[in-house]
Amino acid sequence: MKLSLSEQLILGILCEQARHGYEIEKIINERGMRKWTEVGFSSIYFVLDKLEAKGLATSTVTAGKEKKQFAITDTGISELKHKAIMLITERQPANSHLMTGLATSQLIKSTTLHTALKKRRGTLATDLAALQNKQSSLLHAPRSAQQLFSLSEALLRAELNWINEELKRRDKK
Repeated sequence: MKLSLSEQLILGILCEQARHGYEIEKIINERGMRKWTEVGFSSIYFVLDKLEAKGLATSTVTAGKEKKQFAITDTGISELKHKAIMLITERQPANSHLMTGLATSQLIKSTTLHTALKKRRGTLATDLAALQNKQSSLLHAPRSAQQLFSLSEALLRAELNWINEELKRRDKK
């Protein structure tokens, strides 16, 4: 069965426990997933409805402001396990936006590229500090969330190191 990354992400959150769409949005924000996922708040219920139509999630009507609570089905768990193994096993570019920009950077003046790399370095440093702050407050988060924080930290550090080396190399020219 074909599943988008957004569908897989939301199913993964539902694996932890049944939730309302608003709770899913809160988790996406709390765990810093907004930095790397393309699931917008307005599309969460759309994705949940698609998952329900595919038989991967079910909903129950509840009292209160949130009208539906969604839970993953056994089929959803089975599909998600299969897709998770595939995503972990198969290598994909980790930073396709940056790589695409670099692939076309010959169009940019050298000084402009230098400035852009410095700005990116500043953003990465800010993101790393925020991630480390958030990481210490989520010590009791599920293992999957802890793994995401750990990997995100390693990737941020690696990219910062690359940018620093690239800027040094460019300064030598």
